[in-house]
Amino acid sequence: MAAVAVAAQVDGIVAVDRVNRPLAPAIVWLDRRAAVETERLSQAVGREAIRRITGLNPDPGHGGPKAAWLGARLPVRPDAYLVPAAYVVADLTGERVIDHANASSTLVWDVQRRDWSTELLDALELDAASFGRLAPAVEVAGHLTTEAAADLGLTTACVVAVGTGDEHAASLAAGALEPGLIADVAGTAEPIAMGTLEPTRDPSGLLETHAHVPVDRWLLENPGFLAGGSVRWLAESILGCTQRDVAMLASSVPPAADGVLFLPALSGAVTPRWDDAARGVFSGLALNHDRRHLARAVLEGCAFAVRDIVERLDELELAGDTIRVVGGGSLNRLALQIRADVTNRRVEAPREPEATAMGAALVAAVAARWYRNLAEASAVTRDPTPIVAEPVPAHRAAYDDAYARYRATFDAIFPTFSPSTRAGDRAAPAGATR
Repeated sequence: MAAVAVAAQVDGIVAVDRVNRPLAPAIVWLDRRAAVETERLSQAVGREAIRRITGLNPDPGHGGPKAAWLGARLPVRPDAYLVPAAYVVADLTGERVIDHANASSTLVWDVQRRDWSTELLDALELDAASFGRLAPAVEVAGHLTTEAAADLGLTTACVVAVGTGDEHAASLAAGALEPGLIADVAGTAEPIAMGTLEPTRDPSGLLETHAHVPVDRWLLENPGFLAGGSVRWLAESILGCTQRDVAMLASSVPPAADGVLFLPALSGAVTPRWDDAARGVFSGLALNHDRRHLARAVLEGCAFAVRDIVERLDELELAGDTIRVVGGGSLNRLALQIRADVTNRRVEAPREPEATAMGAALVAAVAARWYRNLAEASAVTRDPTPIVAEPVPAHRAAYDDAYARYRATFDAIFPTFSPSTRAGDRAAPAGATR
């Protein structure tokens, strides 16, 4: 049996008509325009109640508020609000269906009951059916339509799985199915995730609780600060170089960047605390610093943000001693070494960086019954000889000091961030991926 599965960005929304034609450009995960809808939901239900029900922070990045924003502004009422994976599946099969992992990031889904929350849907004036039928990622959504089969060079006998979110698929491919292994999905954003056997909660709110791709697992995760996006911004907007050049420049500067720090909050902060109004900061600059120090500081600032999340997992007594980095960022050997030094943990990266595509392939393979379940598929395909970076003891003191200064800088500058720094209807930069 031939099978196709889609793993696509989480938290995007495509408003469609009754035949699944888009009514407007998609709102992607990085877009923050639904702040008013998020606040309205918080006022109606209560922030703590939302966290209790959904496992999520009330945040305009989630899909439910975006759907409400579109519904209130489009001239024609949408027939459905499809997350990106569901939209592609609808285009391939004509069926509207959403998996548990994607549903769990909408802010209108009950993570304990694994079903939609009527209370939250009503508060946003949304209907559960408008997101599609809820089903496991490995269930068959349907067969390729005649047109889709012709476009793909396949036949209508090919089945299409329900599919899932990109970071969930990447975490699956990384082998993050239970406590211990830390999955670092290094893309434009950098989710840090860990599989759990039950819906584990973080009382601090730094980590959110999502459903995972397997229906008997959950994913405790921070959904990702702007990591690769910060490197791209520095390369293209400030230094006028390639992203590969950033690593080359950074390699000529010693650990801790001669005192230069960077806070990776160019589109708000999700660590060390959540704040939509936060913005990126360079500090510690002097006349002896140049573009090389900026490059090193950005790579290190992203590693400090990883440490924030890893230390919270330590406090919850869940973290193991290995971070498995997947995605495009895993190709940067210097960044891997910096993460190992900053977190004082073994960091490994599979030689095949496309973990999201691999995760989608695993979903398709289980849907086609090539494997009995996702745990078996993940174990069979794992790289037995990953690239490894071990922490360098000689770098420990410098990075401990720099990390302390990073946290102190964030704490000191946090009160200066104002809601006025938000751009209410700003869209995501072109080419943003998660």
